[in-house]
Amino acid sequence: MATQVQQPRFALELCDDRRAPDGAWWPRSRVLNDELTDLIGWWPPDAGRIVRVIYSPPDWDDRPRSVAVAGRRRIKTGNFPHDDTHRLTLSLLGGQRRVITVIPPDSDQADASRVLHSFGRQTPPGDVRLEV
Repeated sequence: MATQVQQPRFALELCDDRRAPDGAWWPRSRVLNDELTDLIGWWPPDAGRIVRVIYSPPDWDDRPRSVAVAGRRRIKTGNFPHDDTHRLTLSLLGGQRRVITVIPPDSDQADASRVLHSFGRQTPPGDVRLEV
């Protein structure tokens, strides 16, 4: 029986430079409706409550207007049709905005890890162990 450590898929390092991204995210698929729930679950509560997400359309196969989060609320989503930045802009309850780089789901693990490690705080499921 082999034990496999699941790779981190989200990293965050909040910065004051509005031109630089605050983190990186490596979703498992191109379905924003499914993936955004995970991202919001990994978002640290002390970083602020996410109330809206602006996304780059080329990264996703769907275009939801909102996404259900933890079955109790919905977060509005939107996009700019010609935005090809491969980033998400998260609007927080207090008015702040945080920018997250989206790593394509089909990226090589080494490439994704390199981008994630360029940001400080790796967030779960970085230490989840799966039995194979």
